[in-house]
Amino acid sequence: MAKKGNCAICDIIEKGSEFTLFDNENCMAVLADKPTGDGHVQLFTKNHFTILEQVPDKLVGEMFTIANKLSTATFEALGMQGTNIIVTNGVAAGQKHAHCLVNIIPRSENDGLSLDWTPKQLTEEEMSTVELNVKEQIEKIGEEDESEVEKTEEKKSEEKKGDENKKKDPNYLLKSIERIP
Repeated sequence: MAKKGNCAICDIIEKGSEFTLFDNENCMAVLADKPTGDGHVQLFTKNHFTILEQVPDKLVGEMFTIANKLSTATFEALGMQGTNIIVTNGVAAGQKHAHCLVNIIPRSENDGLSLDWTPKQLTEEEMSTVELNVKEQIEKIGEEDESEVEKTEEKKSEEKKGDENKKKDPNYLLKSIERIP
């Protein structure tokens, strides 16, 4: 586990919690120490990542698979009527800890927790501008992914060529035999 300085979440991972609900090699889930209500669970990665964008895609998938199971478990165990699964990503979004975590909050009617907001009415021009800007960034993400795939394929190709060159070496078989214990 990579720990970050004085991170409260990393401390929980290191010291453990008496209210641990789930623990595997990558993730840990505990009852929140300052819950919004009964059964509020916090799920986090064992490696320190400040925000969701830093978490590798495969681990994000694992986190949300676990979040789904925790949601189902708390929903059933506590007889709730729903759950909210929330990631507060960054200080402006209300993130309290500098460690990426998923909140699983069991809900019932009239529980007093309000997640309502007043919708903002954007003009069609404002919506188009937002759409274009986001799509532009999404295209860049795809390009980054493709370049990583290309680098991996180039590396594999170079390794294969290296293996083929070794096989062309007349002493290749003799060298191979020498390596056999």
